[in-house]
This record gives sequence, structure tokens and C-alpha cells, in this order.
Amino acid sequence: MKREKANYMIQSVSHAIDVLEELAHVRGEVGVTELSKRLKLHKNNVFRLLATLELRGYVEQNPQSEDYRLGVKVLELGQAYLIQSNVVQRSTPILRRLADETGETASLAILQNGQVQYPISFEPKKPVRVAGRIATSVAAKQSAVGRLLTAQLSDAALDEILAPNTAQDAAIRNQLSELRGSGKVLDKGATEAEVVALSQVVRGTGNTIVGAIEVLAPQFRVNVSALEEALERSATELSSALGGTKATLSGAIEKSDGRELTSAV
Repeated sequence: MKREKANYMIQSVSHAIDVLEELAHVRGEVGVTELSKRLKLHKNNVFRLLATLELRGYVEQNPQSEDYRLGVKVLELGQAYLIQSNVVQRSTPILRRLADETGETASLAILQNGQVQYPISFEPKKPVRVAGRIATSVAAKQSAVGRLLTAQLSDAALDEILAPNTAQDAAIRNQLSELRGSGKVLDKGATEAEVVALSQVVRGTGNTIVGAIEVLAPQFRVNVSALEEALERSATELSSALGGTKATLSGAIEKSDGRELTSAV
């Protein structure tokens, strides 16, 4: 289905989205020339795309510098997604309570097109905490939760995704049975130094994987057992709210220390 839909892709629309995504990664503003270099598109094409997006409110131009930034209309779309998404609506009170209970950062992670997206994230009130992941995305193969979610895909999808057979791909293949069996993953400072990340999958109707809950904590104070218990309760509650059932957990959490994961990312 994915390949069939690709045949219907409209190039100009794709380029317009490329512009928006590039502006989302910029801190501040950027000019037409720089955008054209980054996107490898002709300057005139970028200007026309920006002009169209500006007329619709999705980008804004600084009248002094003539550089561009995202427009307020983008925020409107983001807010609409949060309101319309059943997963986000169901997750919000559960993640907020998880962050309060554990005193650590709790986020909803969703896999989409090889990227892990974080539509919502809640930070604890502690002065020392791991920053929330809200409105960010990372390559799935470069994070523990990304590998966890990737491992839940069908064998056919995995064969295509892991075809490059890089060190990251090999790591997922080697961990596949553990990641699928437990539905959990523990990363002790491998992806981010001095940060412990514990994640568990969330299931929806038909027991399909809809995402994962990720808890992030400073390594110096983390109690893994307590964190695991709280996370499992939250993942089970959210799965139930979404129409899923608790998966049979076989085996221990797939554990990775910094040395093991560093060789895979």
C-alpha cells in the first residue's frame, strides 16, 4: 500500500512540506537562498513555495531581513491534531499522572516513516530533570524506543527497513526476539549520556501497536524496578483505554549499557 500511494505523490506538495519541515528545524529565520541550498531546489521554486505558504498563513516573512519563519497557522494544525487524536487524548491524563508519580519525564512515542514522533510529553517539577521530547522527532534506529517500535513491525516491513544492513540494522535483528517478547526496552545512558530511558509498547484495537510510553530519568537517581512497575501500570491502562489487551510479557527487559548501544547507533 505504501508503494502504491507513492505513485500518487504530487511533487510540488512534497516540496512545500519540505520547506515547512526545514523551517521547523531552524532556530529563528532563514532566507530564500539558504533554503534553496538546504533543500537542493531552484531558488525561484523555493520563492514561489514560500509566497504560497505565506498567503495561506503557514510561513511569515520578516519585513526587515526578508527572511522566513513558520507562521501561526502551523500551530493551529498542531493543536487540531492534539484535539482529534484519540491516542493523545487518552494518553494525556495517564502520562501526566505517571510523571507526577515517578518524578520523571513521561512521553508518548509514535513511529511514523522511520521517525519517532513525540506529540505529548510531561516533565516533573523537580529542578533536575530530563527535558521533555514534545514536538521533536528522531530517527527510529538511533533511539531505544525507536528500535523497540521498529521491532514490532511485520517481518515483511522489517526486511525492507533493515535491508541496508548497517550496524543499527544488525542491532535490531540481534535484539528482535527480546524486543518483541518483552515489549519493553531499557537504555542506560547509551543514546543520551547519563540518562536512563525505559519504554513499553502500547496496544490498541486488535492488539495492534499504536506507540510506546517512554520514561526518561537522570541516571544518578533512577530506581529501575520502581520505574518499571509504574510504567507497566500506565502502559496497561492506556492499552485498555484504547481497546487493546495486556500482552504476555516473556523474559526480562532488554537491557543495553552504553558500550553495547554505542556500537549500534
